[in-house]
Amino acid sequence: MKKSSSLNLKFPSLVVLFCGFTQFVNAGTVTVSATGISSSPIFVNSSLASLTVGTELYIGTFLDTAGLTSRISTYKTGVSGTGNTLSEAQALADAAAATLYSNTFNWLSNSANFKSLPGAANSISQTGGSAGKFLFASSASRTVNGSNATYAGATGSMDVTYASYGGGLQLWAWYATGSEIGIFTDSSWLVPTSPTAPLTVGSAALSNSASEILLGTYTDYVSGPDLISSSAISKTVTVIPEPTSSALLTFGVAALSFLLARKRKDKIA
Repeated sequence: MKKSSSLNLKFPSLVVLFCGFTQFVNAGTVTVSATGISSSPIFVNSSLASLTVGTELYIGTFLDTAGLTSRISTYKTGVSGTGNTLSEAQALADAAAATLYSNTFNWLSNSANFKSLPGAANSISQTGGSAGKFLFASSASRTVNGSNATYAGATGSMDVTYASYGGGLQLWAWYATGSEIGIFTDSSWLVPTSPTAPLTVGSAALSNSASEILLGTYTDYVSGPDLISSSAISKTVTVIPEPTSSALLTFGVAALSFLLARKRKDKIA
């Protein structure tokens, strides 16, 4: 599987198969299938724990891919905190991380940078999730690498029109947990050229060689379900202790001794 932080904008066109039918004229059914069931990978946080129920899965196209590359690079560089004590350095690093997360999230969700498929494509109807959104909800228990837990999955379908997009545009999926972000795409996630064509966006595709994890990691357990995690902001903490009272006293005594010795030397001369 390709796990790259770089953007590959030349995706081959693949046919996406979907069993169902379109209920509305000039509308295509967009289906999200990211439940971690039927051997498809599971979306988790950086600690490999389940995502919070209600977390939104954003699906759409980035209008500024160069800006996206820059934002990802800045996010992955992380932040640092320098202080006179460990607690002070950690607090500064935490504040810097919160600012970086907020700035990154605001850029990703800004309509000038990201065009949401459900929100901007004239939503007609939806099953699952909430109006105009795909949300993570409770999913069945899964055994991953010998450990059993209940993981939240995103699922639902929405009848939408693609008129404001243009066929063939690349789609991305991303989510944010409040402290970390994951961004993913696959070569099959293309806006259909037909206004009534169905489209499936799911985590199962992310286990093949045509997928990209732009911000996050993929863990392949080979014999069992896989995990696709979001990326946390790395923090570097540097402590530069302030001089202690005893150190200052020692320095003062040494300086005084030096001055007295120099004064005696001057008198002798």
